[in-house]
Amino acid sequence: MPSAGAGAAFLLRPISATTHPLISLSCTGAGDSANHKSHLLFRLHHSRRRLPVPRLSLTPAPTGSNNSPPSRPPASPEPPPPPFSRWSPPRAIWRGLSALLLAGQVFHRVLTGRVHRRNLLAQLRRVGPGSAGVSLLTAAFVGMAFTIQFVREFTRLGLHRSVGGVLALALSRELSPVVTAVVAAGRVGSAFAAELGTMQVSEQTDTLRVLGAQPVDYLVVPRVVACVLALPVLTLMSFALGLASSAFLADSIFGVSTSIILESARRALRPWDLISSLLKSQVFGAIIAVVSCAWGVTTHGGAKGVGESTTSAVVVSLVGIFVADFALSCLFFQGAGDSLKYAMG
Repeated sequence: MPSAGAGAAFLLRPISATTHPLISLSCTGAGDSANHKSHLLFRLHHSRRRLPVPRLSLTPAPTGSNNSPPSRPPASPEPPPPPFSRWSPPRAIWRGLSALLLAGQVFHRVLTGRVHRRNLLAQLRRVGPGSAGVSLLTAAFVGMAFTIQFVREFTRLGLHRSVGGVLALALSRELSPVVTAVVAAGRVGSAFAAELGTMQVSEQTDTLRVLGAQPVDYLVVPRVVACVLALPVLTLMSFALGLASSAFLADSIFGVSTSIILESARRALRPWDLISSLLKSQVFGAIIAVVSCAWGVTTHGGAKGVGESTTSAVVVSLVGIFVADFALSCLFFQGAGDSLKYAMG
C-alpha cells in the first residue's frame, strides 16, 4: 500500500486522462500496477464513444420484391367555384339598392296602414316646428338677395310693374321648394342618418327584432311620412315669407311700391304653380328621408362609419334633390309660358 503523502500528492495533480477521480480511487484501492492503469484507461476511452441510435421509419416496408415506394393515386382536381361567388357589389350600388328596397317597404306599409302613430307625431314635431325657424330665415334672405338682382335691372328697363310676378314665379316654382329641401337635408337628413347609424352599430335594431318590433315600422316609416307631410307646409311658409321680404326690400330701397309687387304677383301666379311647388316638396321630402334612413341602417364600422354615413347621406340627398327638381320641372312646365304677360297688367 502506498503511503498517505504519496496518495495526497497523487490526488492534488491536475485532472487529465490519467488523473481522473475514478482512476485515482481505483489506484488507491488496487495499487499502482501499470497493467491495471492501462486497463482502466482503455475502458474510459471506449466509454466516451457515442452509442449508436437506432432510426425508426414510419413508412411500411414494401411487401413485394420491388424496393420502390408505392405510388399515390393522383388527386382529383377541385371543382371550379361558381361564377360571382367571390364578387361583392360596390358599396354605392349596394346602398342604392337598399334605398329602393326600403322605399318599396315604406310604400307597402303606408298603403296597409302599418304606421306607428306616436312616433309619427314625434317626428312631425321634429321636422315641422323644429325646422321652421331655419327654413324661414333662409327663405327670407334668399328672397331679398333675389330681389336685389332683379329689381335694379327691371327698373332701368321700365319694367318695375313685372317685378312682383317674376319674384312670385321664381319663389313658387324653384326657390322655395329647393331651398326648404336643402335646409331639411342638412338638418333633418343628417340627424336621421346619425341616429339610425348609431342604433345599427350598437345593435339596437337587433334588440327591436328580438322584442318583436319591426325596425322599418317603428323607425323608418314615421320618418318618411313626417318628411312627406311637413315639407309642403314649410315650403308654403317659406314662399310667403320670401315674397313678403322681397316686397319690403323693393319698397324700402328701390322705391317700388308694395302694392304694385303684390298685384303683379297675384296676376302672374296660377294654381298650378303652387300645386307643382307642393308636389316637388313632397318628392324632395321622400328622397331625403329614404336616403338618410337607408344610409343609416346600412352603417358599419363604429363611430367612423356613422360619420361617413351621415356625410354621404346628406351629399346623396342633395344630388337627388337637384336631379329630381330638373326632372319635375321638365315634366310640369313644357312649352312657352305666358304668366309674365298677365303680370305686366
